[in-house]
Amino acid sequence: MRISTPLMERMGMDGIHRQQAKLARTQLQLSTGQRILAPSDDPGAAVRALDLKESLETNRQFQSNIQAVRSRLEFEDSALTGVANLLQRARELSVESLNDTLNTGDRQAIGQEMQQLLDEMLGLANTRDANGEYIFAGFRSNTVPFVFDGGRTPPAYVYQGDKNRRLLQIAPQRPMADGDSGFAVFENVSSNSGANAIAASGGRQSVLNTLYSLAQALNGQFTASHGALMGTKDLSSGIDYSGGAKSFDLAVDGGAPVTISIAAANYAGADDLVAAINAGISATALDGTVVAQHRSGFMEFVSANAGDTSSVAISNDTDGVLTDLGLSDPELGSGAGPSFHEAASASLEDIDAALQSVSDTRASVGARLNALDEQADVHDKFIIDTEANLSEIQDLDYAEAISRFNIQQLALQAAQQAYVKVQGLTLFNYL
Repeated sequence: MRISTPLMERMGMDGIHRQQAKLARTQLQLSTGQRILAPSDDPGAAVRALDLKESLETNRQFQSNIQAVRSRLEFEDSALTGVANLLQRARELSVESLNDTLNTGDRQAIGQEMQQLLDEMLGLANTRDANGEYIFAGFRSNTVPFVFDGGRTPPAYVYQGDKNRRLLQIAPQRPMADGDSGFAVFENVSSNSGANAIAASGGRQSVLNTLYSLAQALNGQFTASHGALMGTKDLSSGIDYSGGAKSFDLAVDGGAPVTISIAAANYAGADDLVAAINAGISATALDGTVVAQHRSGFMEFVSANAGDTSSVAISNDTDGVLTDLGLSDPELGSGAGPSFHEAASASLEDIDAALQSVSDTRASVGARLNALDEQADVHDKFIIDTEANLSEIQDLDYAEAISRFNIQQLALQAAQQAYVKVQGLTLFNYL
């Protein structure tokens, strides 16, 4: 077979180029530490590596979520510890105030300390996390959860957050609440005492308002309660009366019942419904004698009068309004106020209930923190194992690569020298 000079040159150059490509690829592997430089190097291994990397990113996000939840829960636990200490001191003061040897000045001194405890409690209830978000506001984390409203009848601390808890995914199919709403911790406390008229809803008690009422009583500002009626249904999501106007009968301070009309509309929330009811009241002779309001979504009717003669009566449920509000037909709310000893003793029961509620919440927080630690350990082990598997698939064996580099380097030198030798061969050397 005849081999031309150009063919020999081309074959020599192709050999050099092949050796240079192999050497360059090995050099890149050594510099990156990766065995697979492109999916075409090992398609199966490349797919497995991609799956493992996605699993690693998912688990690292779970770890990030765990850290975020842990941070919020630690803030909550710290705040609840302070709340428990304040409630314990408030309980001690309540017991001390029941001593019959105390005079007015002594009780006022206790009342001043009680007011300080209340101010500290308000600060803890409005605790923010490291991001400046209120931890007890539910989804409304940028809204101050608790404020004092002196314009209400009677004045009270009002919760402005919602009842929701934020959930973060800490594992597949495992969400974890990063806190508790202020309503659950401070407002929705079981109470059978009936200590004061400032209740969160039927049978439930507001911790802040319990301390507020007690502080007022100790400072000699304990006044008779206003007649009030509160429904038992949460109307935060509103009610639809677009099918037609509704009405019910309302009587204040023993007077004759007056029919109150509610205009036909689809009321989106409790605020809209309150406004419509107050508009109906304003159109009657009861204007200025009674007001409708809501506490965390629960409808309440409060007499402007206070004392034993203060009352609010509601009746005539032919349109189903009272049932919608969670009120009986008929129902009467009296304003007869308890004595100081009765109020203090009843408040003591509410403080005990609040302490139990805080203790239960702290136990829940502690259980969640333990669960976070256990889940974090699971993710840590998974990440270590997955990284080891990923390393086996894509990481370079340096000993083998260096040996291969030396062999390829020698092969390139041989190809270059062979090319030079072949190029030097010519027939003219023999003429």
